[in-house]
Amino acid sequence: MSQPSGAGVDLDRLAPEVGEGIRLLPVVHERVELASVARAVLEAVDPAAVAVELPTTLREAAVRAVGRLPRISLVISEEPGYQALVWVVAPGDPLVEAIRWALDRDRALFCVDPDLPYEERHLDRVPDPYALFQMGASDYLESLQLGLEEGGKSEADDRRESGMAFHLQQARDEISGPIVAFVGAAHVEGVRSRVGAPLAHPFARTRRNRVLVRHLAPNSLTALLPDAPLAHAVWERVREGEVPAETDLGSTLSRRQSVMRFGLRVIQGERGSDDANRGEKLVDYASCLGTREALGGRLAPDRARLGGVVWRIAAGSYTEQTGESAAAWQRRMFFDYSRRCARVQGNLIPGLYEWVIAARGVGDDNLAWEVFDASRTYPWQKDHAEIETASVDGDELDLGTRSIRFRRRFFRVKQRPIAVPVRQHPQAESPEDWLRAFDSSGLCSYPPEDLVVEDYGCFLQKKALSVLSAERKRTEPFTSSLLDGIDVRETLRNVHEDRIYVEEKGQVPGDAGSVVVVFDRDLDNERYPFAMTWLGEHDQESDMAFYATNPADQVVGPGMMRATYGGFVLTQPRGRLFDVWSDDDYRLARGKAEVLLMAAVDYSLEKIVVHLAAEAPAERLRRYAAAQGKQILHIPLASLSPLSLKKIRVMHILAGRDKRAIAKDYIW
Repeated sequence: MSQPSGAGVDLDRLAPEVGEGIRLLPVVHERVELASVARAVLEAVDPAAVAVELPTTLREAAVRAVGRLPRISLVISEEPGYQALVWVVAPGDPLVEAIRWALDRDRALFCVDPDLPYEERHLDRVPDPYALFQMGASDYLESLQLGLEEGGKSEADDRRESGMAFHLQQARDEISGPIVAFVGAAHVEGVRSRVGAPLAHPFARTRRNRVLVRHLAPNSLTALLPDAPLAHAVWERVREGEVPAETDLGSTLSRRQSVMRFGLRVIQGERGSDDANRGEKLVDYASCLGTREALGGRLAPDRARLGGVVWRIAAGSYTEQTGESAAAWQRRMFFDYSRRCARVQGNLIPGLYEWVIAARGVGDDNLAWEVFDASRTYPWQKDHAEIETASVDGDELDLGTRSIRFRRRFFRVKQRPIAVPVRQHPQAESPEDWLRAFDSSGLCSYPPEDLVVEDYGCFLQKKALSVLSAERKRTEPFTSSLLDGIDVRETLRNVHEDRIYVEEKGQVPGDAGSVVVVFDRDLDNERYPFAMTWLGEHDQESDMAFYATNPADQVVGPGMMRATYGGFVLTQPRGRLFDVWSDDDYRLARGKAEVLLMAAVDYSLEKIVVHLAAEAPAERLRRYAAAQGKQILHIPLASLSPLSLKKIRVMHILAGRDKRAIAKDYIW
């Protein structure tokens, strides 16, 4: 399926002639919507030459960097006494698209911006380019210029505009045929007014001693691009007018690797062909659902639709990795919250940063990571290339041998690289490396998670006692004793009686002992097939029996597996718990949840057994406890915080205690 080219393009408004054979198109640097406009205008005019607002001294480096596309490059120049000049060469930049079009068709290319010392004194705030979908490209660019002209200009701006007009006139003298010049919207009026007037050659640098072209590290894309890397990838995919066939979402989501050992399977994406294939499928999927027709019927990335694509992919991958589903209310809140964040910053449509913040707000760090990982997809960018690689660390560029302070020559609202607030998830260079670490003969838990579970067990014990105490509470009018204190609620309820009510807390018959938590009864034994019993390692740790998802399906680090609890039991003191899953005393239990509850009753040294589950225990289990002089106190699962429950539901199993030293780098 191909898209029309050149149809419906109003050249007289978009790129009016400012001199004989010269058309001037205003652009917003580095925004993917303007790349589609640039392409449509070029197809409509079919010029003999293209001129771009780049320093004349960078022409050779720009040609080399654009020739590397779709791999993204940095053009870097350092001159003694001056701040570094840095330009990101990404496919969604309208200047890059113009240069690329000219090189593909062997047309003349001119860089017309004089290389003048330029100190940044003001920042041009431009409306969100997404508005051109509603307003139309012509109206958007006209309103954009009007707003920028009101901001005032510096002397350096005037010198640059005179220099650009001079170089455009030189280009016209050299070329017979139309020229399309791409100039920042803030400078269009200044250049237009000077073209055709007598101008002197600008007193500017004619060459630079050191101009470098560097491959940009994949992890640095999100720091330098104002639009999500996925938007640039979608533009790269549809810029020639070809729309990929729709890709199945299921095959797009899957990260599971085919590498197997000891029955274990790595879930993290490998940095190799499999990961690249997943990235290409994701881009194809986003290209089908995340684009819309722009100028001249040409497809362009639609950031609003891309947000929906990112959510679908992230939510699906989140379910695959954690076993938890993103609810409908989370989806609604995600879009509403990200939209509000964008509006606060003066944008119409949220981007990568707002998506990540919203995902963390409606979910957790794992959901935020999945959103971030989907948004940063750019499958053509590898860690290594035929030239040296540069990476961004904070506000510095790491060139491999030294670091330089980062200062953009072509500045925008987001002045410095912004660290997206998510924790990186380590990935194996080779999944085999992670599987070799399972040669250890013993399994153990991850201590920080043990502390969280133990603390929550103590919390449930205290809550159970407070519930029983509240059930036995007695309230009466104050006469001669305050008992356990004033009952404020009852006093206010009967304020018309002009009396004070006091309360006597109920006496709890015993203390709380074993704790059973059931997230899912799993009666068909399909979702949580893995069952295990292990003993506490010290006196502050309980014995534990649990059933969970198969940890062999989720290898997340060298010798590290992740599973999701279906249910567990905690009992103290440690060292007493027999393997409940092979104990014949529980052969009559109807499901794994009942096994845990019966074991909790048997091993509890206290009279009260705490039962946290969605459904109350069966009456026969209450009789089973009563026969031993114990009581089961049921707490509804829905009465507790879902965020707190989520923290205790994920567990990690380590292949040997030696893995605990490095586990913090892999467990999230």
